[in-house]
Amino acid sequence: MIGTRLRIQPYSRRFRSALLDLSWYSQWTHKHLDWYTTSRWLDRDDVLIFLAWEGEELVGYIGLSPENYGSSWIRLMGLRDGFMPEAIVRELWQCAEAKCIELGISNIMVLMVSNWLPAYLGNYGFIYWDDIITFKYLGDYHPRQTKPSLKVRPAEMEHLPAIARVDRMAFRHSFRLSQSDLRQALHIASGATIAEYEGEIVGYQVSTRHCEVGHVARLAVIPGMQRRQIGSALLQRQLGDFEERGITTISVNTQLSNMPSQRLYQRYGFFRTGFDLEIWNKVLPRPSPE
Repeated sequence: MIGTRLRIQPYSRRFRSALLDLSWYSQWTHKHLDWYTTSRWLDRDDVLIFLAWEGEELVGYIGLSPENYGSSWIRLMGLRDGFMPEAIVRELWQCAEAKCIELGISNIMVLMVSNWLPAYLGNYGFIYWDDIITFKYLGDYHPRQTKPSLKVRPAEMEHLPAIARVDRMAFRHSFRLSQSDLRQALHIASGATIAEYEGEIVGYQVSTRHCEVGHVARLAVIPGMQRRQIGSALLQRQLGDFEERGITTISVNTQLSNMPSQRLYQRYGFFRTGFDLEIWNKVLPRPSPE
């Protein structure tokens, strides 16, 4: 049982082992790190992490991504088994929210990968925003198409600023990746390509691989060049690359509200798996003037 007071403090690296131990052993955990392992994410200097202590025992933590176009995501959260989760969540969230408002962050997002999160975050103003839906491809369909007059080639680190520009133009604020996150994505990718049109990078894709399953993790085309088969060319190139390596089971995620994206994948034989996750968000008040 929790006593009368919890102590909340910012994370520092001397608490790294305690946080990793809690994240490993607790059943009350949330992790949505995309391109990072927990250890690597904790090594970043730009993330917001708060710890909850009961005496000398770590009983909870919350970690948020750095501000990016006004938004931040809850990436890590954990509670010690056997303690009162409502009190821990309340204290952690109040501290995190105050810091986010101070930093001028206007929107907090969370992907509900843990079934206990909605019951608690719903008490603090988080509401449903969209769904992430999952598609799967089994390597049995290749549509015919006219190739657009563009070049598709491997992405290199030197292309990172142009890739970040495409990402910024193609996605809504809350879904845009920072340049550091895109660098990490390229670093761990099993396949990454760019699409060039008249010497300009107008699209890109990044894919990963886990054992014998491929995953199209990110695909974007700048708005002015969409509906010109550029997304199709990027996808077809990556499907071919997976096929050459004997990978025929491939997954991809997109938003329920993104119908053009869904149509692209369905055209290539991807089908809905039924594995959907809700995204919730909270709009924060502006910081009070001094």
